[in-house]
Amino acid sequence: MAENTPALRKRQQIENANKTMFIWVAIAAAIVGIAAVISVSLFGRIAFRQEVINEKNKTVSTLQKNNKVADDLKKQIRILNTNQALLDTPRIAESEPLSVILDALPSTANSSALGASLQQKLLNVDGVSIDTLVVDPISGVESNGENTVALSNASNVITFRFTVSTAGGNEAKMQEVLKNIERSIRVINLTSVSIEQQGGGGKITMSVEGEAYFQPASTVKLKEKSIKP
Repeated sequence: MAENTPALRKRQQIENANKTMFIWVAIAAAIVGIAAVISVSLFGRIAFRQEVINEKNKTVSTLQKNNKVADDLKKQIRILNTNQALLDTPRIAESEPLSVILDALPSTANSSALGASLQQKLLNVDGVSIDTLVVDPISGVESNGENTVALSNASNVITFRFTVSTAGGNEAKMQEVLKNIERSIRVINLTSVSIEQQGGGGKITMSVEGEAYFQPASTVKLKEKSIKP
């Protein structure tokens, strides 16, 4: 038994050394794992903050560009307000000449207002009768009776058609109707004009098809952008 004692002690020392080594390896592995997790988390935070900084830099750059062109835009508006053609165009009292452009190209698809303008002003000529007048509402914009800006998939064109008539010998009345449309501040394009007269100098009938236009207003506003980490 005495002869086996050194061997037993040596074996125990080896086992203790193995246990100690295992413990240190486990501790080292845990430390490496924790360090890896912390490193990944730290890298993610750094990348997220850098992305936020990049977006802020883009915003600052946009604001700087807008500030640079703002003065030039104001200058161009002042020049437009001195345009003789705009000054000579009838407009609401005390309104700036530039408002004529907004009146010529409305921001809403209000086909009913166009119909009223045609009926009460442009086609309202003594000796001329309005036989038919149709203004087509824009599908997707006015189909529900709403006066709103156009949807992205809708056209910015309002089509209309009308038929007017006058007694024979009043050809000048038809010319007056066409001149009224030509002088209208609203942008109008006549795509078809047909004039007929009954035999023997009878009633003169003019059938017209045309288009009017509008431009949805652009909205300038600040917005928020969320950046996911």
